[in-house]
Amino acid sequence: MRLLAALLFSLPAAAAPLASGTPRLQLRLEALASQPSTRLPTRGGGGVGVGYRITDQLWIVADAATRAAPGGGIASVAAGLQATLDATPISPYLELAMVDLGNRKSVGYSLATRTGLGADWAFSRAWGLGLVVRTYTAFDGDDPGLAGLEAALRFVFTPGAK
Repeated sequence: MRLLAALLFSLPAAAAPLASGTPRLQLRLEALASQPSTRLPTRGGGGVGVGYRITDQLWIVADAATRAAPGGGIASVAAGLQATLDATPISPYLELAMVDLGNRKSVGYSLATRTGLGADWAFSRAWGLGLVVRTYTAFDGDDPGLAGLEAALRFVFTPGAK
C-alpha cells in the first residue's frame, strides 16, 4: 500500500504534459463482480465513472456503483488518482481511491481505501475495453486488514478523440 501511494505521488513529477488537443475527459461504464466484505459472498453490480487527464500519465478519477445485498443494495462513491504506466494500445495502470460505501449493516464498514491494478485496451481512439482488480481496506471496520475484493470489466469512451 505504501509503495503504491509512493508511486502514485512520484509520477506527476515525471509525467510529460499533454499534447495540445489531447482529450482530457473519459467516461467509463463498469460491470462488477464484487465481494466488498468478507461477511458477504460474491455479488454482481454495475457502475459509472469519469476520468480527467491531468498529464500524460496521471488522472483524477471518480465513480459511483451499486451491488446487490441483503437489506438493500450496497452503493459506493469513490474518488482518487489513476497512474497510467504505459501509453500503448494496452495501457496498464494503478489506482488509489477513497470509497464511501452505503449499507454499513451488511458490509461492516463505510469508509475504505481502494487500490487497483488494471489495463485498458484502446481498440480505437475513442473506445476501449478494460479489466481492473481492486482491493478494499476498511478505515472504520472491525478488521483493519483486507476488507473486500472486486473485479470490473469496463467500457471506456473518450469524447472528442479523433
